[in-house]
Amino acid sequence: MEKLKLFKGNLTVKVFVLGLAFMSLFFVFDTWEGSFNQYKTLENQFKNRIQDINELKGEIEVLTQQIANLDDPEKVDLILRENGYGKPGETIDVFEVPEPVTPLDEQFQSDRGKSFIEYFVEFIVGTNGE
Repeated sequence: MEKLKLFKGNLTVKVFVLGLAFMSLFFVFDTWEGSFNQYKTLENQFKNRIQDINELKGEIEVLTQQIANLDDPEKVDLILRENGYGKPGETIDVFEVPEPVTPLDEQFQSDRGKSFIEYFVEFIVGTNGE
């Protein structure tokens, strides 16, 4: 009888340990498959995002170069011709710096001589209304 009790107690422990090991392995492998699929999905998304970032960096470099080319008149001429402006041999752009405009206050305050028209009008009308 004692052997039966020992066997029965031993069997209970063995069944409990075996069941615990089975449930642990089932949990690990069941969640591992889902986790691995999620990992692969996230890894593919990550690779796609890195590829998008690299494409955007390339576009930024191209646009930066185009902006830098706007300072060179020859390159501006080439860009305009690529976009269909102008004919071969025709000057498209002229880079001339305009002369600074004198403010009106300075022009009215400055002492200036009479113009030909003013002398002509004075000759016809007379000086000081004479």
